[in-house]
Amino acid sequence: MNKMGVPTESTFLDVKLPQTLLESPSTSTFLPEEEAAFCPLLSSRMSGPIAHPLSPNHMNIDGTTSQISLDGKAESSSTDSSSGIAIDVQESTTNNLYHNGSYQHLQNNNINTQEDTHFIGKKSKDAPAFVSWNWPLIRKLTFFVFAAAIFAMCSIVVAKISTMPKSCNPKTTWYRGGVFYEIRFQDSEYKGASDINDLNNRVDYLSSLGVAAVRLNSIFLPGNDNVTSILHIDPEIGSVSQLKSLIDTFKSRNIALLLDIPLDTIFVNTHSNQEIVYNQITRTISSMVDNGVSGFYLKGLDLLSNDLELLKYLAIWKRIVGTNKILIINENVLKGKPTALLTEIHQHIDLVDVCLDLEGGTKKITKRIENVLVNMPPAEQKTWIHWSIVDFPLKYQRDRDYINSNLATAVTIMQLMLPGTPNIMYKDVISGEEYNNIRVSKQPDGSKIVSNMISLRKRSPALYESAICKSNSNTQNTLIRNIKEDTLIIVRNYPRRNSFASVTNLGHNNITLDLTSTFYSGTRMLTDETDKIFFKHFKIDPFDTIVVKLDK
Repeated sequence: MNKMGVPTESTFLDVKLPQTLLESPSTSTFLPEEEAAFCPLLSSRMSGPIAHPLSPNHMNIDGTTSQISLDGKAESSSTDSSSGIAIDVQESTTNNLYHNGSYQHLQNNNINTQEDTHFIGKKSKDAPAFVSWNWPLIRKLTFFVFAAAIFAMCSIVVAKISTMPKSCNPKTTWYRGGVFYEIRFQDSEYKGASDINDLNNRVDYLSSLGVAAVRLNSIFLPGNDNVTSILHIDPEIGSVSQLKSLIDTFKSRNIALLLDIPLDTIFVNTHSNQEIVYNQITRTISSMVDNGVSGFYLKGLDLLSNDLELLKYLAIWKRIVGTNKILIINENVLKGKPTALLTEIHQHIDLVDVCLDLEGGTKKITKRIENVLVNMPPAEQKTWIHWSIVDFPLKYQRDRDYINSNLATAVTIMQLMLPGTPNIMYKDVISGEEYNNIRVSKQPDGSKIVSNMISLRKRSPALYESAICKSNSNTQNTLIRNIKEDTLIIVRNYPRRNSFASVTNLGHNNITLDLTSTFYSGTRMLTDETDKIFFKHFKIDPFDTIVVKLDK
């Protein structure tokens, strides 16, 4: 017994460890209901039974046995405040525990594959089916599907953007606002095309102009009292097979072909019953439609006296040509007809031909155009205006070489500024060698100007639309003015689009105008150089038309 009264006998300090501390916990201790798992903290090189590291007989890695003995003796350290009891463990046991490789295998990732797979593959009976799916493959497939969807959507967006029109203009049918080109064949008074084959030489020229249709004037036999043969093609002009070939050529250039039906000649030269004449016309129209003709100008229809018969056969002929082909009549057919009959006629025709005569000068032309526009059918109805120019009067033929080229260009451009469907005869007015030999230094090539004007008309609603259509009303988009002798001003406008103005001088002298009360400035069109135009001192040459895009 020491000074503090604590017994110091060796037997008093002997420690007897319980057997449960000397042995490794059994399976039943920790996992009574589960299969014991492989412990990764133990060395993979161990074999045989696993002993507790503090057990008296601990087997080392090299096969030797280490004894753990407890000292049984207590060493006391007396201080003023505390005392302790220490248990000495042999150094060999510590070395075996920390240095014999029992835990060195933790740096080795080569875990037993079979045992690990056995453990991971094991699933509970209550686990859902998707637990056993091949999720790595599913993730890859999902990524590729998502990436493909993104790529497809981007491709669609790019394709839509690339195919979007540069401008969003209102659309019309091919004959509304399009430009027709009338061609006459040679006769004793006119030098036009010689025959149908000669037209094949003009296809490139017509295509370069950009016309929508070509109208052939008088290809049928002249003056004949036999109604069955009067609507046959004149053999000197060509045959049906040649006409069919020409139609196919025009269609390849997106040009329609129209024919004149000479009803006036039929009724004057024949004395047949009108029923027979109507039936023959019906057969001719049906045959030509089958060959690809896109429309007919029914010339002389105003000679028919029976309004009911007129309405009946107009309905039959329109039914034959269909909705995408056209019938044209002269404005004289509509004169003197009652309103109810006019409404019925408009249901079966597409264009009404209006002829402008230059004989009366610009004042007469101005009044004529204004009167036609006032009486033009509402824009939502079928009928549009078909503008034609009467042959140039004698007063313009004093200096034929100069006048024919310049006047034809000026009048054609003026005509192309009008609302509706212009019917031009530009090159046919200057026919043959006479046209090819004309060179005018003051103006560029007239054909190029006409082509530029047709192109401008196609892309400008202010030019090809005949009116501004609103939900409750229609407003004219054309203004005609005549402020000086031999001058004609046409203004075309359309909502949210540029307005255009043309100034035409049909006189023999240069003219200077002050138009600042109406316009301020603009850009000259149709020429290679787009000059800035100011209307304070606006100068224009004789037999010229200047088109200006007005500044907003």
